[in-house]
Amino acid sequence: CSHCLVTSTPLWRRNPENMQPLCNACGLYLQQRGTPRPPELIAASTEEEDSTDESERDPSAPECSHCQTHVTSVWRRSKTGEQLCNACGVYLRLRGKPRPLSLKTKKIKPR
Repeated sequence: CSHCLVTSTPLWRRNPENMQPLCNACGLYLQQRGTPRPPELIAASTEEEDSTDESERDPSAPECSHCQTHVTSVWRRSKTGEQLCNACGVYLRLRGKPRPLSLKTKKIKPR
């Protein structure tokens, strides 16, 4: 990204003024507000990515009984009462089988 210097983004955009590449976050901010994304927001988003370190987590935090994640938007329960993250719980309810561990990601994807 020519503004925040990230090298990975779900969608690359272009600055309409100089056609330089922008990450999704900087491109959307510029499009919606007409001004570049401020440094405070750039720093905050990189800190969020770094804060998923398992060694810093609270030992009493809930854990998914299937994929062992500690981060989810909603905690669910299986029919047998096991605690599941949102992804594992929804997958199990819709498909009737456990979610493959290969689908596990470190980041929650907002809709």
